Amino acid sequence: MTVFARNALGFFIQLYPCALMIFLPFPREAYRLRAGRIFAGMAVAAAALSLAFAAALGALREDAVVPASNLIMLGAVLLILAAYIYLVRDAVMKKVLVFFVALFYAVTQYWLVNAFEDTLPLVRDLSAARALRDAYSTRELALYALTAVPLLAAMLAFVVRPLRDYIQEVETREMRREFAVLIVSMSAFIALMMYIDQTVFPEWVFLRLRPLFFTLLLNQMLVFWLILREAVRRKRDGERRRAMEIERIQVEKIVGDMEITRQMRHDLQHHYNALGEMLEQGRLEEMRAYLDELTGSAAQRQSEVYCKNLTVNGLLQYYASLARGKGIRCEVSADCGELDIEPADLTVVFGNAMENAIRACEGCGEKGWIRVRVGKIQEALVVEIANSCAGGVHVDRRYEAENGFAPAHAFASEREGGGYGLRSIARTALKYGGSAAFRYDEDQKTFTARIRLNTRALR
Repeated sequence: MTVFARNALGFFIQLYPCALMIFLPFPREAYRLRAGRIFAGMAVAAAALSLAFAAALGALREDAVVPASNLIMLGAVLLILAAYIYLVRDAVMKKVLVFFVALFYAVTQYWLVNAFEDTLPLVRDLSAARALRDAYSTRELALYALTAVPLLAAMLAFVVRPLRDYIQEVETREMRREFAVLIVSMSAFIALMMYIDQTVFPEWVFLRLRPLFFTLLLNQMLVFWLILREAVRRKRDGERRRAMEIERIQVEKIVGDMEITRQMRHDLQHHYNALGEMLEQGRLEEMRAYLDELTGSAAQRQSEVYCKNLTVNGLLQYYASLARGKGIRCEVSADCGELDIEPADLTVVFGNAMENAIRACEGCGEKGWIRVRVGKIQEALVVEIANSCAGGVHVDRRYEAENGFAPAHAFASEREGGGYGLRSIARTALKYGGSAAFRYDEDQKTFTARIRLNTRALR
């Protein structure tokens, strides 16, 4: 194999998996282009950069090959990084975390190749002496190809997959602790690997220490898996606890209503007796006043029922009461029966949307209002929640809006002050084959959420 081909292929094997890894953890709706176009484009770009890398090394003087190869590699990485920053629309903190994961992969593979090359006798004799223009010898090229498959598979299973769930489920403002731990851990690991690679030790020291570093590598992946999985588990447990709390409140409300009904039935006989006595004595005006007072008191004690679905009704009762307790006008119109939707998922949708609406209205004073519309259209549950805003809602204008409505990611950047659970709503809608879109009217200072969950009525 020629020097040109070895250099081009070796650089491609190093570069392309890293380019893939910085895109894979993000949801497809965060891409500016279709996923297929991005991955194919990255393949073409990595191939072009690899050919340019090999051609540049072939045109240089032999004494300039080593420093030039490092500079060209750095330039290629910066170009891929610039494309990554542009093509992925998400919070900066999440982009940085994913970039460090790709860097962790690159450094780990580089160190593994050097470790195997120095210690395995079978690969030492794989090729003749290395030419001065060789950025990749034959044995290094073989080792890069052999290590890429198992290492990439291990990274996808223990790092990228939990990282994908973590990025999609945990809001930016909630991920600071895991972000700090992982960045420090990865930085320490990368620094240690580079220090070991650049330090000259006797060969027997390498032979004794490298099993320790292999163990450290596996431990680092386990740290990724545990921390990210624990964060996602904590997020899901929180949503389940909130659903259970709402159900508990609803049960207590039903029990309280039953007690009120029992007391009303007990008191009803006394009211009949009093009214009968007034009627016999001809005290009609007093009887009319008594009836007005009685009907008004009963109306105040009657629970408001919005729809026949117990979960949706309980959620609307809870959040409408919470809003009115804060002085926010809340208008609710709902019409839906039993639905083939998990109560926990309904809690995610209504809980996040209503909490956002109440939070947005708190700065509006007496002018705060929320309007809720819920209904069934064919096989879909459709929800529209509109509310007043005191301001402070920032929209990423890079997202294409349809009739003024944009996806959750347009409001999800912590740097711009958005988010607040919109992604959880969108993720739940997608789970049921539906959609979620949001609009902020800066002139009217209103925010509107439209959510559709495809379902079918239970029979």
